[in-house]
Amino acid sequence: MSISGPQAILPPLPSGTSKATRLEIPENGRGRWVTYSLPRLDIDEVCRALTCHKSFELQAGNTIHDLPKFGGFTDYGSLTEEVELSLCELEARRLVQVANSAEPVKMQGHKDLFGSPTQEGYLQLHQIGKKFIQALRICLYDVAVTQAENINTKSHYDKCADLKTMLLRDFDTTTGKERYSTATEDENKRRYFHAVVNYTTAILVRVLLQTVRGDYWVHSIVAILARLAAKVKILGNDLPQAVGQTLEKSSNVRLQISQQETRYERYALKKPETYLDEKARMEATFGSRAGQAGKYFIQIGLLYSTVIEMLRESIAAYAISDPLASGTDDFESSVAIYESFVTNEQILLCQQRDGSIGAASEGGITRASTVGFEVCRKTWETLDKEPSGSTKLAWTSIQWKWSQVNEETGELLPDNRQRTVKLSSMKSVIMATVPYSMIFGTFAASLYTFVEVVRFASAEDGPPLFLVKQPQIICTAILRTSKYESRRPGQVREQGACPVSESFLLQQRAFANAVRSTPEDLGTTTLLDRILKRKRMKNITLRDREQSKKALKEGMKMLNTWVIDDNVIVIPYKRYAWGSIALALFLVCIGLTIGFSVGDRIPGVDPSNIAAYCWVLTAFLLLMAKAIRVETWPWSSFLRGQVPCRSVSEVVAVTGIHPQVLLAILLRLDSHMYLRTRGPFNTLFRRQSVDPQGGISIDVPITTATAIEGGFIPIEVLADWGTGLVFVNTHSWATYNSIAESGTYEGHAICRDINHPYYSTVDEQMPCYLLKNLEKDSRVFISRVLGVFERDCYFY
Repeated sequence: MSISGPQAILPPLPSGTSKATRLEIPENGRGRWVTYSLPRLDIDEVCRALTCHKSFELQAGNTIHDLPKFGGFTDYGSLTEEVELSLCELEARRLVQVANSAEPVKMQGHKDLFGSPTQEGYLQLHQIGKKFIQALRICLYDVAVTQAENINTKSHYDKCADLKTMLLRDFDTTTGKERYSTATEDENKRRYFHAVVNYTTAILVRVLLQTVRGDYWVHSIVAILARLAAKVKILGNDLPQAVGQTLEKSSNVRLQISQQETRYERYALKKPETYLDEKARMEATFGSRAGQAGKYFIQIGLLYSTVIEMLRESIAAYAISDPLASGTDDFESSVAIYESFVTNEQILLCQQRDGSIGAASEGGITRASTVGFEVCRKTWETLDKEPSGSTKLAWTSIQWKWSQVNEETGELLPDNRQRTVKLSSMKSVIMATVPYSMIFGTFAASLYTFVEVVRFASAEDGPPLFLVKQPQIICTAILRTSKYESRRPGQVREQGACPVSESFLLQQRAFANAVRSTPEDLGTTTLLDRILKRKRMKNITLRDREQSKKALKEGMKMLNTWVIDDNVIVIPYKRYAWGSIALALFLVCIGLTIGFSVGDRIPGVDPSNIAAYCWVLTAFLLLMAKAIRVETWPWSSFLRGQVPCRSVSEVVAVTGIHPQVLLAILLRLDSHMYLRTRGPFNTLFRRQSVDPQGGISIDVPITTATAIEGGFIPIEVLADWGTGLVFVNTHSWATYNSIAESGTYEGHAICRDINHPYYSTVDEQMPCYLLKNLEKDSRVFISRVLGVFERDCYFY
């Protein structure tokens, strides 16, 4: 299909943007964090960034010209350079208007264009989302080909090969058609597609400006998004033809590269195969051909790649990735952000539409998810004010809770917000779903990668980059269709497994039902307080937010006074040790006093025997005092008032801390400490001692709630061996990791059999499940994800 002129793209939002002043941010070197303020982008600077390939500044005063263009699309619509630039400028003006406005982003088009949230409505959205993803795949392939042609590294060639395989999987270049596609094209669907592209790119601009600031980077990002929006719309006119064109262009590039290599071989004094091994020959074939423009190809190429990846993740909720899914309108997804009371980190837990369950505690990822929720909240609050219409036939609901945490005290601020909205039109569903998809871990990880790429490219003497400060929040959100809701009461819940939306992590752990704790509750001043604290620690449950908060805060208060070695935990115990010594000295003094005072006044009684008896009693009491708490207590440590503990039970006996609280803290801090472990219940710990006498013994079984609080969320799956358990990691600094259907698991521990538990004598009511360490470089194939495993049990 040959398209020419600006009419190839439907008219965007009207632009009323006047020339604005530059962003008000601190000068470089005055701080890397800024508070959020309404952006004021300059449309002239954005339009100038659209043509950075014509003039790119390497360093101050050093500019290169006429570089290969990223994001070009003249070949796909038989367009001239002038028409291409005018289309990009139209998109740039639309995005600048969105960025400079404080009003919530609205979606173009009448609601009748999108239909209702029925099976047909979601099927049409699936087709639009798939089309968007395929167009972005072509954009990414073009970027990879440009980088491979100029930078000439193996990673870029591998990326081109992977993308080519994906394109040929969906399209047949022989017939010029999409494989087994039932989608049809008309004017309304083209308008639908353009409206989705406009809204998605507008929301992404809002998210990016909520994350970073800096004139050069913000204007460059908006220019990239404008180019991609224009290109995607052009590609969407005829995707099969576009696939054929991009593959044909890459074949021409391959021919040019081959001709260059042939010429270069003429300059070799000796053929490489005569003096290099295979690996060295392969490395010798690669070499950058970018010259002085290496910075341009790396920097702009990375920006395009990361922005395309963010766009792809933001629309992944549109298209069905599971070919065995029961229906397009039968699904639920949920997300929760809650805090760790051990390290004060935020933890992200989500279950996406495809059923995958993932989590992360990396600060950059949870901060990116917080950005997405801030944009979501502003959009959802406007949807709540609109009439939802009739919801008797089909609807999609969004339920969310939000609360801000005081970063100094850790207490929840009184400004709590929660809403439940039922949406009866696909237009409202799309408006709610696009920002909602930007909370999930896959998008948050992409946004975090983007920020790191820009920070890497922003040198000290280069364009400054500033990160926008984000509030610390806890929040939950659940998106559910009416069809999924209708079959929920009839569902037979898997034993011990439940979706994230019904887990205690989302229902109880993220938000408290009890009274908030006060600072006085976390400290003890009197003997009665300490006694009550010990009784309270024996009855705590880590499933309740407030109880776990109190217990873990008290446990961390104790741990901060300990010295943790790789083999032992040394606890200050001066009151006990010196009290025992004082009692011994008191008994010795009593014996001597009695001996001297009695003298010869009692016939037949030797006073020295009374002193000897006191000495023996003193020695016995000292030995008992040393042995009753720990197995081995050297005299040197005893006299200094320090007790070395070599097992969990010894730490519990010395401090009175609840064993599950101690285990949760040690698991959470496992990546922070050099402590090694041994014993029958140490499978979840990573630094396991090979010496039977080395390390601290984990001699207390770990419960489900303890494993979750410690950073290991058990997920029940159907794997290649049958029904079992794998773990999603949320320990300190954990990057986003997920368990997906038809995927592989490469984690730490697994449980192969949960149908035949073992019942121990410790608690005959609690089942025990055997964990096994996964061997290095081994993988487990996951056929189906059944849900979060929440059954009360012990792991050993």
